[in-house]
Amino acid sequence: MPDLDGAYVKMAMVAAFTVVACSFIQKVFRKDLERDQYYYLRDISLIAAWAICGIWTQSAPMKLTITAGVIAGLVGFCQKVVKNWDLRFCYLVIGFGVALLGPRITFIGRPEGEFLYISSFTTIIILSTLWMGFFPILFQEFDEIPGMGGGLLLVSWTLMAGVTALSSKGLSDALVMSLCGLALILVFWSRHVNVYRRLGAPLAAMWGTLLAGTSMLGASKGVAFATVMVLPLGLFAIPIIETSLCVLSAAFSPKPLGNMIFYRKLVSTGIDHPVAVFAVSAICGVCGASIAVLQMGLMDLFSLSLTLALTGAGFYIALARSGGRDEGFVGRPSLWGVSADNVSLDYALGRVAGWVSSGSDSSRMIVTVDALAALRSRDDVDYARIVRAADMVLPDGAGLIWALRFLGFTVQEQISGVDFADHICRASAGHGWAVYFLGGRPGVAEAASEKIRAKYPGLSVAGCGDGYFKREEDENVCSEIRESGADVLFVALGVPTQERWLMENLPRLDGVVGIGVGGSFDVISGRLKRAPASWRALKLEWLYRAIQEPSRWRRVVRLPLFVFLVLMKKMHLDIWKPSL
Repeated sequence: MPDLDGAYVKMAMVAAFTVVACSFIQKVFRKDLERDQYYYLRDISLIAAWAICGIWTQSAPMKLTITAGVIAGLVGFCQKVVKNWDLRFCYLVIGFGVALLGPRITFIGRPEGEFLYISSFTTIIILSTLWMGFFPILFQEFDEIPGMGGGLLLVSWTLMAGVTALSSKGLSDALVMSLCGLALILVFWSRHVNVYRRLGAPLAAMWGTLLAGTSMLGASKGVAFATVMVLPLGLFAIPIIETSLCVLSAAFSPKPLGNMIFYRKLVSTGIDHPVAVFAVSAICGVCGASIAVLQMGLMDLFSLSLTLALTGAGFYIALARSGGRDEGFVGRPSLWGVSADNVSLDYALGRVAGWVSSGSDSSRMIVTVDALAALRSRDDVDYARIVRAADMVLPDGAGLIWALRFLGFTVQEQISGVDFADHICRASAGHGWAVYFLGGRPGVAEAASEKIRAKYPGLSVAGCGDGYFKREEDENVCSEIRESGADVLFVALGVPTQERWLMENLPRLDGVVGIGVGGSFDVISGRLKRAPASWRALKLEWLYRAIQEPSRWRRVVRLPLFVFLVLMKKMHLDIWKPSL
């Protein structure tokens, strides 16, 4: 166990004070801020916490590492704002600065305890720059899958803290950094260790930089500390291999493999998202721990191989028992026989990414339901059957969210068709998926596609078509969609026409994710204005839309009936029974 002098004790006291302050900030502001505002406050608080630790530490390498992490977080914020520029090269610039001023990679360690020292200063700078610049980019790739970045981050800091604590080589800087990282993850637990949420570009970049810098701190005093240097390579061996395959396939194959291949394979076999995230994180943790055990000489190769074989068998059995249970989450909120998936927007996007990237020929259907759609399900047996058969049902509309929560269900968040379509287009631009727009008045689909393509320049629009076609033309429409190579299909034909069309025609489309988006094309194209943020905060977006479209009042007048029936259900006076 490394000895800690007074400076590190002082640093520990500062870190403890920072942890308490961050906990207090979260507790005070949680009830008064909107979700996005609250998450933004937490991100700023976390970066500020690291900045405070960097200011108070008396260790120059630690100060430099934390400074690099904070700067990387700021670059991540810029990535969210400046979407047209690829700013990832900035992480290499940050790595170059650290390599010049601080800890560097000066040797390569072997399990036998031998070290290969690097004599060329240029080679040292290049290796150190690539090491520091690679990890923030890698963590942003992890974070494309909700929950993956946070899970791997928890495993990484836990192993780093354990390895540095067991070391006897005076690695106080690395130990203090690891303990600070682990403590701040625990304080911001729900923001990091949550299988339904992403860290976001700023936090992913900051944590990746801090992790890379911590792994080099052992060498800052000339200490031969190969274990911590090699540990991240073991931890992220699988993702690094997957990323390499992704790059090679993108360069030489017309159908790139995409990233996080192992995760997507698990999802495509029917294993649900939380189990898949846990499996990837656990396997990475086992690989990292194995590297550390071998490097520290705590176990010979045979014993380690036997341990890994038994661990692998346990994982296989656990995953096999979890397979085929792709039924959403326990406690799905349900109203009048129609159940919605209690998921976050990030989870829904990750689910779509898994479907599209799996290469399966089976098409998927996503339905968005609001209060009036739920009310329709009482009388329209065919519509209710279609919604129940959908692969994912997203809760849309303030009225439905109120009703479900009033009836005692937990609903993570409202996911409107407009917001979901926008985020899908953003993901499509990044992943190279082709999107098809079908529905709306003549010219509206084209206008919507042009608007969204201007917003996300990398978006590939496979085709467009209005909603004014006859049933006997369905085969021709499906043929056009198939030939276009579309991966995602937006259908804006209105409820329940779009759901019926998708149910009947998706089997004709190979591997397409079909999404019913209602009147979203009108908003995206600019034909109708989106309700201002103040109206959305007051849950009055439906009223703003009805003011612009007086024809919608014929449906809006049914909302009092919806409220009345929800009250009846709450009092157990609703005599409605689902039709079998």
